[in-house]
Amino acid sequence: MKKLFLPAILAFIIFSNCFAQSFDSDRLPIGDINKKYNFCTVKLDKIFNTNTNGETSFDEMINDLKQKRIVMIGESHTNQLHHDVQYEVIKGLVESGKPVVLALEMFNPSQNEVLAAWSSGQTDANTFLDQTDFLTTWSHNYRYYKQIFDYCREKQIPIYGTNVERKYASKINMGGLESLTDEDVQILPHIDTSNIEHKFLINVMMGGMDASMPKQFNNMYAAQCLWDAAMGEGAIDAAKKHPEATVVVLAGSGHVVYNLGIGRIIKDKSNFPFASVVTVDIPEKTQQSDMVRVKKELDKEKNKETKTSTTSPHSMGMIAADDIAFRIVVRSYADYLFGKSEMKQDKYPALGLNLKDSESSKEYLIDRLLPETIAYENGLQKGDLIQSVDGKFFNNLFELKKYLHFKNWDEKISFKIKRDNEDKEITFVITQVESNDD
Repeated sequence: MKKLFLPAILAFIIFSNCFAQSFDSDRLPIGDINKKYNFCTVKLDKIFNTNTNGETSFDEMINDLKQKRIVMIGESHTNQLHHDVQYEVIKGLVESGKPVVLALEMFNPSQNEVLAAWSSGQTDANTFLDQTDFLTTWSHNYRYYKQIFDYCREKQIPIYGTNVERKYASKINMGGLESLTDEDVQILPHIDTSNIEHKFLINVMMGGMDASMPKQFNNMYAAQCLWDAAMGEGAIDAAKKHPEATVVVLAGSGHVVYNLGIGRIIKDKSNFPFASVVTVDIPEKTQQSDMVRVKKELDKEKNKETKTSTTSPHSMGMIAADDIAFRIVVRSYADYLFGKSEMKQDKYPALGLNLKDSESSKEYLIDRLLPETIAYENGLQKGDLIQSVDGKFFNNLFELKKYLHFKNWDEKISFKIKRDNEDKEITFVITQVESNDD
């Protein structure tokens, strides 16, 4: 009776849970036709080559990547381990003797002169931050990228901005493609929103936004396609300028995965060989599927009868999930998958403030305040005028932003503000905000 009972449970769980679980964006049947219907196991601190369908060494990966003209390395912007992978790949290519050029998402071509001054050693970090307006145009902490920028300066690696100015994406987000003027259209790359798989990917990443907010989703998707087109064409231009080099593109993973974003543009508009590298976040304890759990129960029952080991090589090829951390990912996700520990907390805090100058030269306006952020939860409000922070006064907005930018977790911070013509002081310790999500 028991032998019949467990398989019945197995069948019920498989069919009932297939439709109850939400999509994982790294397990979608999209992308490369030869890989999109197959899964692979990405293990902690291991590299998986999805083209050979097996693990590979770092040196073997570098030897392959140096043959490519363009290498895209995805990132979660606030995950230090992702940036560490980017740094190691760049360094690995350089140390292999391959000339390298960087093409970066956070900058646009109008900043290339400033980027050249930095990589050639003509400016210091403070000037670099100021002249690129990094603290305003890129909302993520500079320290995530510092080792990469410093290495580029040390090795004089050329850097190019490949994105468009934010005002164009903002215009599309607000009013759609029809909001672009004829002049805008002439300046911008062609925006192709016709790829079904790419649109499905972005929709999954947006939590199925098109079902409840179709107009807003279509606008956001068009903006995403603009970014992909700009970065893809920017990478191609850099490769043409540096025919002996490998162009390394650093961009959010959403632009890289499945080779459907930037990769699709490179494929459609050039003959350059390219590859993608994406870091896969490996949870501390891998959650086994219902099927694996039930299979283990079946194996236990079988082993009781046969008195064989539960680590038998004939166990349907199942991985010893109790012994190693891993994640199952569809093979079409990227060419190389780098397993790294899942981060519990961002390395650097983001207060959630948007600041701008006020009518007073010594006060700075909180122009926007995001909910469920550190500043919001600790009592700061939109419209507050910041007079000083930690007793320090600031000569300009850049100085204030830079000071806030370099605050750390568990540090105390004190704002002296003016609200409704009354002076107030708000002091708190910078700690992580608990999400209200169920």
